[in-house]
Amino acid sequence: MRVSTSLINHNNTNSILKKQTELFYTSQQLGTGKRVLTPSDDPVASTLAFNAKNKLANMEQYSKNIDYAEKSLRTSESTLETIHNRLQRARQLMIQANNDAIGDDGRKTIGLEMREITDQLEKLINTKDEQGNYIFSGSKVDTAPFAKQSDGSYSYQGDSKERSVQTSDSVRSALNMTGKEIFEDIPSALFAENALKSYPSDQNASTGDISSTGSHAFLDGHQIGDYQIEITNDATVPPEIVVTGPTGSIIDLSAPSVGTANTLEALADYLNSGADASTGDLTLSLPVVPPAPADQAPVAGDTFTLRVNNEKQDMLTGMQRLATTLASFSGADKDKDMLASSLNDLDSWLNSVEVARTEHGTRRNSIEAVGGNNASVEIFLKEQVSNLEDLDYAEATGRFVLEQTALQASQQTFSKISALSLFNYIS
Repeated sequence: MRVSTSLINHNNTNSILKKQTELFYTSQQLGTGKRVLTPSDDPVASTLAFNAKNKLANMEQYSKNIDYAEKSLRTSESTLETIHNRLQRARQLMIQANNDAIGDDGRKTIGLEMREITDQLEKLINTKDEQGNYIFSGSKVDTAPFAKQSDGSYSYQGDSKERSVQTSDSVRSALNMTGKEIFEDIPSALFAENALKSYPSDQNASTGDISSTGSHAFLDGHQIGDYQIEITNDATVPPEIVVTGPTGSIIDLSAPSVGTANTLEALADYLNSGADASTGDLTLSLPVVPPAPADQAPVAGDTFTLRVNNEKQDMLTGMQRLATTLASFSGADKDKDMLASSLNDLDSWLNSVEVARTEHGTRRNSIEAVGGNNASVEIFLKEQVSNLEDLDYAEATGRFVLEQTALQASQQTFSKISALSLFNYIS
């Protein structure tokens, strides 16, 4: 085989360039600490590393979500603890109020503190987290959960949707419970005793009382409480009445199908039209004409108190009712009945808050468990990326020395071979 000078030059030049490329690539690996510099270096490893890095980015966001969730739940737990303490104080006050030795003036003083506690509870329930979101409004984070209306009643402004955040690929963790389930949907002790009860005035000409059958619908917060009923015209059948609602305003009763607008039938229609579109079958009747002359039928000027209770009562409305009863305590049966049921109601409110505290603690534990699992997955993914991409410095350093030596040898031999020529020996 004949090897020409040009072939020798070409092959040696290509060999030197190849060794220079290999040495340069190894130096880049040593400089970056990465084994795979471009996807073409190792397509399989590059793809696996890319997927692992995406999952690591997700883990970083999950970590931020978990941090926010834990802070939000800690705020809720702290708020619920303070609410629980305020309710405990209210219960102590009601124990005192149920003691006859304290007297009416003492009860009125307690009523002032109960009103102050109610205002404190309103502020606590309307607490915001560090991001300015109301914690008990459900998904309506920009709306205060409970708002005091112009008539003094309270109304829930949030919704029943619990917020949640994504804390792992397969888990969405619930955050705060809604104000509706903690502070509104609480069984009423008054309803358990009497869904509806009437109290005639001691000054009435008649000793009879309003009777009722059936049950009313589910009512709004401002519809719960004591209705003051006064007979204004006993000459009509049925007698005409004027009704003052629980918030102190006269109720505009729409005209029923039979009779005048201002009758007990119209009041029953009003109470049978529920706030949640439910309907009741309640009927109300004034005392009938007695057969004996010792008593008489109701006359104009006779008054009755009709106490209307819901099966469930929101805590703020209940507190307001207790404060109002204490502030105007007269020793009447309706006031005594309110005080008698107060401890049971407070126990229900305390229990609801305690259940919520337990639930929030459970959610925190669950989120912490997810966070611990995420940390383990994150460590595994980082190890996987390292195994796929990171450089073995011992192996690379040895390879660099070998490639450097090979390049130097190629350069030295090429310089010697290229210097050989027949013309050097022709004189």
